[in-house]
Amino acid sequence: NFTGGDLDVNMQKSTLRLGQFNGNSFTSYKDSADRTTRVDFNAKNISIDNFVEINNRVGSGAGRKASSTVLTLQASEKITSRENAEISLYDGATLNLVSSSNQSVDLYGKV
Repeated sequence: NFTGGDLDVNMQKSTLRLGQFNGNSFTSYKDSADRTTRVDFNAKNISIDNFVEINNRVGSGAGRKASSTVLTLQASEKITSRENAEISLYDGATLNLVSSSNQSVDLYGKV
């Protein structure tokens, strides 16, 4: 799980597998500055295997609100997800999918 602050991961020759095991969550704390967290992954291929959450609430208290989170998945070849994969976007979330080649983006499961 990743909470707050920008993150830029560049793995252009590798395959990135998100959501394995217990899934992945990318969220931004809501503070007085009301910042937007930007999370960028750049890889040869990107696969979503379980679940990915974007901008879910933070912590166990109902008062812990998320700010806004932008998740960008950029692949030089292909972006795919399995049939049982889930991608959940909560209030304030943005998901950008970018495939740089002639390959398609194939998402299965729940989005």
